[in-house]
Amino acid sequence: MFMFLPFLIALGVILAAITGKEKTSYILWAALLIVTILSFIHHVTDPLSLSF
Repeated sequence: MFMFLPFLIALGVILAAITGKEKTSYILWAALLIVTILSFIHHVTDPLSLSF
């Protein structure tokens, strides 16, 4: 569910940009940036279980 959120927000940004709602698209873009950074911070600390 959480991994779907950035794509949903990106779709909202595209739809707002296409319809000419600049303020809404900038707000959604900022939310997308925050969600992406938080997702990166959450997953970057997980150790990788690689076996070669």
